[in-house]
Amino acid sequence: MHQIQLDTGSSHHVRIPGPDQWSDLIDLGQSVVAYDQTLPPEEQCRYTPDIADLLQICIPVCDAYDSSESQRTIASESVKRLDEQATHLIRRIHQLIKSYLYDTPEQAEGWGFQVKQSTKTVLLPKSRKERLALLKKYIAQEESRPAEERFTTPDLATVKQVRDGLVTHLAARRSGRDKRKSSRVARDEAFSKLVDCLRMAAGDLIIKRFGHKISFEMQQWGFEIVERPSARTERSEDRPAEPAPAEAATSEPAASEPAEPETSTNGSSPLNGAVEAVVELNGQAGG
Repeated sequence: MHQIQLDTGSSHHVRIPGPDQWSDLIDLGQSVVAYDQTLPPEEQCRYTPDIADLLQICIPVCDAYDSSESQRTIASESVKRLDEQATHLIRRIHQLIKSYLYDTPEQAEGWGFQVKQSTKTVLLPKSRKERLALLKKYIAQEESRPAEERFTTPDLATVKQVRDGLVTHLAARRSGRDKRKSSRVARDEAFSKLVDCLRMAAGDLIIKRFGHKISFEMQQWGFEIVERPSARTERSEDRPAEPAPAEAATSEPAASEPAEPETSTNGSSPLNGAVEAVVELNGQAGG
């Protein structure tokens, strides 16, 4: 939460997007720069050049993050699809090997399968890493045999295609993950600086241009001016109370109690205006 306390008696404050609201921050930064540059140089905000420079960093790193996330997502979905194909192929190969090596199941290790020695059971791989290792060894074994002796089903070219696809998309997923991590660090740093500059630009306008007062003219730069929640509460409390219904007449008037002095919720006397942060980050009022 970033705050500066200026014009604390105002019933309004300036709302600035938070550092994770990238699109809103870019829109606000571009609006500040576009309007400020229409003014004579001597009237321009001192932070406008910094905001313009940061936009040249924020926009590309934001695009880079989105691109890396898209790459990672596409690669991840491709890995899932190819892994399912690999699982199906290995089950077919498993049945083929068991039949082909019915009397000598221990030889299945040559095609990448693990064999349980006590029962001579040819085992299926359990993990993606094991499936990929099996496909690699199966392909190497088949390519080492004469073409006329190779298994025709499943087609060796299909097995190689699935293996190569898995290797390629696993690498793409790792690359996308690494790029996303590095671009996220750069993005967060750049947008944090942009928030600081926008916050200081709002304060600069309040102090230098508008005489230490919040002005709705700040909206020309793109800043959002909103009413403080406490101001709305105070306005609601100032409304006259509804008259109480008349009580039935009695023979003796009830004794009147002395009126309690009006106090605020924290026990202090009410103030005309509130002392509160007026430049607000991410829509939260400061105390």
